[in-house]
Amino acid sequence: MSRIIILVLLSLSVLACSVKPATDYVIDHDFSQYQHFAFVATPKDGLVSIDSPRIEHALITSLGEKGIRQTTKEQADLLVNYHIDSATELESYGSQIGVGIFSGGGSIGMRSPIRYRERHYGKLVIEFLNPTSQSIVWRSISQSPLLETMGTVKRAEFITVQIELMLSNFPPKDK
Repeated sequence: MSRIIILVLLSLSVLACSVKPATDYVIDHDFSQYQHFAFVATPKDGLVSIDSPRIEHALITSLGEKGIRQTTKEQADLLVNYHIDSATELESYGSQIGVGIFSGGGSIGMRSPIRYRERHYGKLVIEFLNPTSQSIVWRSISQSPLLETMGTVKRAEFITVQIELMLSNFPPKDK
């Protein structure tokens, strides 16, 4: 029983730490028409990311739960494109705060960060395209960083959770 409670609490903490993805879509588009999807072809260079099978599995599962099934590209009424955008941010470290008390009073001192390092991470991007018009009708970008240092299992879990979050409001209900 305690294992189940710990697992539930751990799952809730992972979801609580997740940042809501940024989503955009064509406002007057009829998303209820989609029943079958296919993935867009691999990049021109032919290189497939090690994360591609993880992303595709999570998308197949999540879209399947919404009643949208995978099919061939010729029969698909929705095309799915995904990629991981590279992003960086500067991270500072080395700040110090000091407090001093002496007979005549006290003081507080602060020193600015003296060192910076560039942190690289990825942002998962999912796009849905209308195959007839070849235009993007829906896009979601994960705001949680996909870190280079994540282990294999943690990375797979992260991708699954992010795709569930990204597709949680698909199809859009508000107009």
